[in-house]
Amino acid sequence: MASSIPVKEKKLMEVKVGELPGWILMRDFTPKGIAGAFQRGYYRYYNKYINVKEGGVAGISMVLVAYVLFNYCHSYKELTHERLHKYH
Repeated sequence: MASSIPVKEKKLMEVKVGELPGWILMRDFTPKGIAGAFQRGYYRYYNKYINVKEGGVAGISMVLVAYVLFNYCHSYKELTHERLHKYH
């Protein structure tokens, strides 16, 4: 059964594998479109994890984990170089 929703209006998780190339080509890759996507993602995250009545540490801890992983990946080359020279 064919879907009645146009491919352009589907969310990524609703797109079938065969429709994926067409869906990607219909996205807005202008600077304004990319900024809008980041803004929607930020507001979605904020409203789901931060702006809640009885919030926990989940939202803040996710940001902290992302920050730590980003910094580790960023400095991985220096860390391995330092570790290799430590034993020689």
